[in-house]
Amino acid sequence: MSETRLPLPGKFLFVAGINLTVRKLNSPAQRLPYALAPYLEQMDLVGYINFYGGPPTSTPNKLQKGVRNLLFDRVGVTQEDNIRRMVARRLPLPRSLDVKMQSRWIFQALKGRLARTYDVVIIAHAENAPLAKMLKNSGIAQHLIYNDWDYYPGYVEPKYRDLVADYEQLHVNLADGVASVSRPLQELRTQQGAKRTIVIPNAVEFEKFNRAYQNRKPHPPTLIYCGSVDARWGIDLAIRALPSLRHHVSDARVMVVGSGPAENELQALAKELGVSEHVVFTGAVPYEQLPDMMAEADIGLATSRQDEFRKYASPMKITEYMAAGLPVIASGGGEAEQMIDESRGGVHIAYDTEALIQAALPLLQNRTQFETMQQAALDYAHSRTWDEMGKRLALFMAEILRK
Repeated sequence: MSETRLPLPGKFLFVAGINLTVRKLNSPAQRLPYALAPYLEQMDLVGYINFYGGPPTSTPNKLQKGVRNLLFDRVGVTQEDNIRRMVARRLPLPRSLDVKMQSRWIFQALKGRLARTYDVVIIAHAENAPLAKMLKNSGIAQHLIYNDWDYYPGYVEPKYRDLVADYEQLHVNLADGVASVSRPLQELRTQQGAKRTIVIPNAVEFEKFNRAYQNRKPHPPTLIYCGSVDARWGIDLAIRALPSLRHHVSDARVMVVGSGPAENELQALAKELGVSEHVVFTGAVPYEQLPDMMAEADIGLATSRQDEFRKYASPMKITEYMAAGLPVIASGGGEAEQMIDESRGGVHIAYDTEALIQAALPLLQNRTQFETMQQAALDYAHSRTWDEMGKRLALFMAEILRK
């Protein structure tokens, strides 16, 4: 691979899907294609938007504008440098039809805009498997890579899990290579018969998050959680630990940055334990402001409960915390545990209140231990940038083309 000439000559297609256009998401769909583009001669990037896709309005107005969009503005095309970006409008289908028919509509909408052939097509999301099959069978995709971002049966509605699992298997069967977001997911795809695999983990915009390390603000000792406030992500563990932590570190606090269905429950728990004044709930915060939040913290929390989805995930927040100079306390096993072990930039614990207390106290009380772990975290995050992942994916593509 050291002999590979970059940027790769030819035409390439990256189907990122709906996640490319959802602004509130922090998704690899919004990072990886742009990190990959400098290593390719020419790339077409495909995203989806809902059939209306405008500001809030009445249902009749949405329907009227949506139908007009489908008739006259089905695919929007823009060009920037070597990226031709195409955004296709989805049909407003009920869920039962969407998982089966949306890919066929997208293929028909795009067909007149796509190149006759692409050297490599990269396609993400399990539900795009029928689209991958159409691109392959039509000859548009000379080679196919499944960009394996998640274990989708782990979070879809139970009645669609078998269908989505079949779609994942179809992706694996069709693909010349699978780029998985984590090592456990890579192992699963290998067991499913993937021809060639690589791990392309979620990465970090290092310079953005490193601002938190460079511009620290005065603050009390703080454990911070950033992300969706959902019971699965184990935010309650730090709140339960806080009374004991404050017994040893009198001004310790927990900061919860984000919003979600468990927010009221967690606020009630903090009140029940008598620490509500020392648990800060910020609510939803724009992604661009997260480094400012992290500049007022000392330890990043990724204490998920164990579940099937988390087992295969690549938690982006871990590398973001580390880039901000925050040692991480994590749980839940899977890729998170491997990241902690290889980086030495944090502690992986059992999902247990006492375990969190024992992990946090040395970091809050021993400056030397904190700084050693902090430097390890910074070094690790610096090696996991999006630019590095884009280059890694380009080299994987070059290997597939050579084979």
